[in-house]
Amino acid sequence: MEANKRACFALVAATLVNRQQYNGVYDFHQSRHISVSASNADSSTPNFYDHNRGANVCGSSQSMYDYATSAHVSINMNGNRVDCYDYESSTNISFTVNGTNVGAYDYETSSHYNYNVN
Repeated sequence: MEANKRACFALVAATLVNRQQYNGVYDFHQSRHISVSASNADSSTPNFYDHNRGANVCGSSQSMYDYATSAHVSINMNGNRVDCYDYESSTNISFTVNGTNVGAYDYETSSHYNYNVN
């Protein structure tokens, strides 16, 4: 998953697990803050706007559509873990949410990433 899309979905994962609205995510790998607006955070159909990529991300807690890449991302939640399948890259990515901290493992890059939502 591309770096900016991965950061956006780290915020999506935190929103789904914590059922709380956030306004952005700090990507430690890129050393920068990314603005993402969330709405309907406490519902089964949250919506997001990624200001960095200039696109909506919306759908349900099982599947999101990323308008920036015109691709679906399937979502499987298990407690504080959110496993995603990105149809754009045809790979899996797993997010683990611990409060406002989100860890990710991207199977495409075989690497770990860390984020903080706010």
